[in-house]
Amino acid sequence: MKAGKRRDTRGFYRDILEITRIVGSALDRDEVIRTVLTHLCERLGKRARCAFLEGEELRLRFWAGHDQVPIGGLPVHKESIVWEAIRKGTPVNLTDPRQTNGYRHTLAEPIKIKAIVPLGFVDPMTRQEKKLGALIVDSGREGVPISAEDFEYLQVIGHLIGAIAGRADLIQQLMTSCRRQQDILMETAHNFRNRIAVIGGYSRRIARLARDTELGERANQMLQEVRALESHLKQFEKYMSG
Repeated sequence: MKAGKRRDTRGFYRDILEITRIVGSALDRDEVIRTVLTHLCERLGKRARCAFLEGEELRLRFWAGHDQVPIGGLPVHKESIVWEAIRKGTPVNLTDPRQTNGYRHTLAEPIKIKAIVPLGFVDPMTRQEKKLGALIVDSGREGVPISAEDFEYLQVIGHLIGAIAGRADLIQQLMTSCRRQQDILMETAHNFRNRIAVIGGYSRRIARLARDTELGERANQMLQEVRALESHLKQFEKYMSG
């Protein structure tokens, strides 16, 4: 789309609704992001890529356009303007090459005209904003600035990408928590089994040494209780193991 040409409003909202549908119906974060970036590339005629925070590193993971992201991703330079945008949490639309003065570039071919939209989501437990990375869109060698309208559009898309990435992050946290709780329950069950075995051993010994006595009867009753507990524990372990 040529600079200055106004986007059809209906097309704008159709795009948003379609991407919202994709985000809402898919669970595979990576596949959604690839689909959205391909859509942006085709719709805007510009290169689109996503970088995600991995520990202390920001790494390009997804790319749509003339170039391809290397296997394993590409680390973003710490002194780049992309990092600066993420730290501040503020979208940036670079329309003047001088705006990147003083910053380092990650790509071999410096791209000075681009839009950067930080990605993030609000953690529902802590109510704090969690930074995820950034959506970056540029025109490559053409250097055609991104219009104000397209920049607004990209910010909405950034919110949607942040939503799917945030959902994936929360699901991962939930799965990790569930696995940890399962480990704790299984460990507890194992310790409980050991104690049941000890009680059962004493019950059998008492029953053998005190036949035909009240003590022997009580020992046998205790032994029956132990066997019932062992059975319940076995069912529990079977259930927890899936």
